[in-house]
Amino acid sequence: MKKTDREELKSKAAELLKEAFIVDGHASSLFDAVNGLRDLRKKEETGHLDIPRLKEAGISCQVLAAFPDQRIRPIRACRRGLIYSDAFHSLAEEPGVRMVLSYADLEAIKETKELGIMFALEGGEFLEGEIAVLHMFYKLGARVIGLTWDERNELADGVAEAMTRGGLTRFGFQVLKEAQSMGMLVDVSHLSEAGFWDVVENASLPVVASHSNCHKIYAHPRNLKDEEMEALRDIGGLIGISFNPSYLAGSGEITVSTVADHIEHALEVMGEDGVGLGSDFDSFSGPGPIPSVAHLPVLVEELLNRGIKDEVIKKVLGLNYLRVFRAVMG
Repeated sequence: MKKTDREELKSKAAELLKEAFIVDGHASSLFDAVNGLRDLRKKEETGHLDIPRLKEAGISCQVLAAFPDQRIRPIRACRRGLIYSDAFHSLAEEPGVRMVLSYADLEAIKETKELGIMFALEGGEFLEGEIAVLHMFYKLGARVIGLTWDERNELADGVAEAMTRGGLTRFGFQVLKEAQSMGMLVDVSHLSEAGFWDVVENASLPVVASHSNCHKIYAHPRNLKDEEMEALRDIGGLIGISFNPSYLAGSGEITVSTVADHIEHALEVMGEDGVGLGSDFDSFSGPGPIPSVAHLPVLVEELLNRGIKDEVIKKVLGLNYLRVFRAVMG
């Protein structure tokens, strides 16, 4: 590619990002905050994102997940979830940051240009077997719930337990129904294949795989097969493509082109309305194929270079997530 072509592509990507409503459906950065590794309110060189860098990157809504690091001792999981919630609320108090509690908040952000942040639970361990705890976390601002991480919990089997062919438990079905009735987005990433089908076949509203990639491109257990993506598409859901190298390729150099390969295949299967971003930032060490939120333009340049239309890229960047949030949150 000639220098002039590169410069033109870079300029076009910058303009597209400036116009876009950008949603990242999953990041694990709260883990660093609650464990005292970083202050996400300050711009730092370590980690993949923080509040200042999110603002500089023009992110419209960042979903921040509470990771069930107490899953081995689930009796303490609810308390751990409250600590995550406290850290999230501290970020929401920063100037120019809005806690996203409703679709109306997302609409408002279009005008105010604030940074929206949304709280997610990445695992049913936090509920400790009680629907009342789900209600409590909703009142504290949680608007997304992933039913499992890799292991088994009281809701379902995760991908690491796939050999059991176990899906949702009775409590898992109860949580699915109650979460959707309250307007919480249900996330099937990390769920066993049997659990995935339990959710898709019983969901009354769209669900997402917030940070999963394409099994056809790389046959990792965390990635969705084409028939799973088709089922997700058919109920109005979406797949959020992850930047985590573990889910992108098994060997060889993993670059922004690898991420684009997964996006292109997902678009082929899901259609232009069914693909989003779920960076999984701060869940992996090292820079990865997209070193930080500041490097999002590199991905847009790659997609433009492949001939993907501007309007489709804008859908992937956030408009598809907006559609799902509107359907779920009302």
